[in-house]
Amino acid sequence: MTVFDMTPFLFGPPERRLYGVYHPPAATQRTTQQVLLCPPFGQESVRVHLLYRLLADQLARDGRHVMRFDYHATGESAGADEEATLHGWRDDILIAHEELSRRTRARSTTWLGCRLGATLAVMASQQGQSAPEQLVLWEPVLNGTSYLAELGQAHAEHSFSPFIQEERPSTHVKDEVLGFGVSAEWCAQLRDITPERLSPTCGEICTYIAVQPDAHSEHLAGKLQAHGTAWRTFTSPARLDWFQEEAQGSAVAPPELLRLLASAAKGEAA
Repeated sequence: MTVFDMTPFLFGPPERRLYGVYHPPAATQRTTQQVLLCPPFGQESVRVHLLYRLLADQLARDGRHVMRFDYHATGESAGADEEATLHGWRDDILIAHEELSRRTRARSTTWLGCRLGATLAVMASQQGQSAPEQLVLWEPVLNGTSYLAELGQAHAEHSFSPFIQEERPSTHVKDEVLGFGVSAEWCAQLRDITPERLSPTCGEICTYIAVQPDAHSEHLAGKLQAHGTAWRTFTSPARLDWFQEEAQGSAVAPPELLRLLASAAKGEAA
């Protein structure tokens, strides 16, 4: 098994230290492009952790500067669950972008996000600071109320044991989702996410990857195209069970999906 270089480090302001991992480009393939990988939430982040690692290695091998990171109060970053907010995570993407740019001085930037990470990337791009040339949105959450209901249903299903409990847990998300703590503020900000309030901003092209496009994604496409930005849609070659830590018989990092994500991040998918 080939081992690629990577540098773990802490960054960000003292009161909000974030954990990042920088994957330098292969010297013989070095380009002026950098890719920031924005993780999803909770169990979904666990589900794609290996895939993100493999994706970072692939992109670095192809000459890209790549950075993975954990939002405040997640993973290896500082902070407790109850301190996490979506607006804070949105701003963490901007902080991570600045850190990556400081290390690389690249000329072109791609933000690739999965699920809620893709949504947060869109939200960060709306801030008018350091908008990337390319956005890659993999199964983004475009309706927060529906997603919160989905999280509640998954939590109730996977936390129920008929040998211990007489009744199934409530599907109402209160302070925990599949072992990950959430706050009332976090839930309120999630409910505020709607296609109408999302306006992705990027300099060149936005790539949308999903098992099946929906009307919400078409709404985003219309906004971007109205401003002259290209929009591409690709069908995901693999359907993942987002709320399962284990693969349940499926590949944790399907090769065909890895290839598509890498091509999209490099702007080569067609």
